[in-house]
Amino acid sequence: MLAILAITGTGLEIAKYGIGMLMYYTVLSNLLVAVFAVYMVYAMNKGQNLQDQNFLRIKAGVTMSIMITCVVYHIMLAPLAEHFWRVENLLCHYIVPIYFLLDTLIVDRLRQYKWLDPVWWTSLPLAYMAFGLVNGFFLKIPIPDAKDSPFAYFFLNVPKYGWNYVLTYCAIIFVTYLLFGYVLAGVKSLKPQSFLAKSAPF
Repeated sequence: MLAILAITGTGLEIAKYGIGMLMYYTVLSNLLVAVFAVYMVYAMNKGQNLQDQNFLRIKAGVTMSIMITCVVYHIMLAPLAEHFWRVENLLCHYIVPIYFLLDTLIVDRLRQYKWLDPVWWTSLPLAYMAFGLVNGFFLKIPIPDAKDSPFAYFFLNVPKYGWNYVLTYCAIIFVTYLLFGYVLAGVKSLKPQSFLAKSAPF
């Protein structure tokens, strides 16, 4: 189901608005989830272990990559959206990210992450930020329906807002992302027995 939803959301974005939609982090992160979910289906059919520690560490990185799509959109971009109630918009920004997060929280084994993992999980958003700036300054590939094109998002538009504005926004996003990465790692390190022990009357 997750694979179908991710493929549908990504496919609708590209089919409706063109291949240039791949310039958005939203579409790229949903494409990543689609590919990852398809691989999970393939691996399950082959009888592979989807609870392997290294696999779960990678999956957590994908989880964080798609959740930043949800959080940044909801807080910073949704209030500016002109076409909020589109199927592809809801799929890419809410349904797929929350679905994938719940899958990670509920299905994956506990105590599988290392404490430097949240740092490594920041690599994909940082790489996209660098790419977004390179495109804005040098490549100048047009981005569909982006008011700040060739910058995908307003908080990357250095010529319009200046470096202080952009770096401040990016720093806030980075620190929040890293913090929530450690929150995820902490939650997945808890022992269920500890909750039972605290709540037991005897």
